[in-house]
Amino acid sequence: MNEKILYARKLYEQELGYRKGKPRKAGRYFFISKQAISYFPPLSSKIRNDRVLINVVPPGSDSTVLTHYIYHNDKIVDQKPGGRDEFRLYLNSGNDPHRDFFKPGDIVVLEKYQAKGELIYRMHYFPVSEKGDEYDQIERMIEQSNITGGHVLIPASKLLFIELKYYPPLKEKVVPPEVVEVELKQPMEEELKSIELRPLPIEVMAQEFKFTSIIRENAFRDLLLYFYDNKCAITGSFIKYENLINLQAAHIIPDLYGGPAHPKNGIPLSRDLHWAFDQGFFTVNPDYIIQAHEKILNVPLLKQIHGRKMFLPTDERAWPSPYSLKWHMKNVFGIFSQKAE
Repeated sequence: MNEKILYARKLYEQELGYRKGKPRKAGRYFFISKQAISYFPPLSSKIRNDRVLINVVPPGSDSTVLTHYIYHNDKIVDQKPGGRDEFRLYLNSGNDPHRDFFKPGDIVVLEKYQAKGELIYRMHYFPVSEKGDEYDQIERMIEQSNITGGHVLIPASKLLFIELKYYPPLKEKVVPPEVVEVELKQPMEEELKSIELRPLPIEVMAQEFKFTSIIRENAFRDLLLYFYDNKCAITGSFIKYENLINLQAAHIIPDLYGGPAHPKNGIPLSRDLHWAFDQGFFTVNPDYIIQAHEKILNVPLLKQIHGRKMFLPTDERAWPSPYSLKWHMKNVFGIFSQKAE
């Protein structure tokens, strides 16, 4: 059995937004060394500023916070001499309250584990203000590390003072407002117009990128549930117990054809309606009216929802894209009848 590995990072002023010794002068993040990126989900060097939302449990908390992990790669993708080629784990109000929780010189140890089928990163915090034997031990390992810049990958057996047996139960995800803003500002309409019925790039379908795709799809679901207040977009109902819920994230333009995991290209649906939507038993027109196919109007549930307006998020920026809905009407609506022949 492979031993658990931990990732330790000593924090510096630049990444924590300090300028000339003053805090809150720039965005805050953890710089991730390229020699340690194996600890995180793989990101592509061909997709501009490829990113994924990962689950992070902040110090002293049981909450799971959606957190951006981004590969800033315009130096490679755009061949921009002054561009970036670096990995960052961004801090937000969910994991860095008031933008001053972490201080230069603090050490953060990340532990990753699986819970309920999801990848979780838990922060263990060693503030420089409380510097003691445990801090000194980790600092020595960082100084002796072959990874420069304040990073080290450490076998858990060398840090026995870190409690690894307690795993916080997965509660409802914290979706910080900064995450919402970033996701909704991502350009989508122009991207959608280039989508054709074509397979995704080989590297995206490769095994290592499938792993990242699963994480991305989980975050896509979390965002949709957040925007739709944990309710089915068609019926407005749900079945929920703690972290169990009967809703799924349905792509309007399927991900297999390049449909992005963007809130405007998805709706939360109960499991049966998700299947029916993917099979084209019903669609939603650009005015957000549900349209069941004429061949199945004898099905009670589909007859009941036919002609209704779907439930929409309070934030209009998360409303389904009319372009995506038109694409679904043209390419998916009614395909069930072809499959049955």
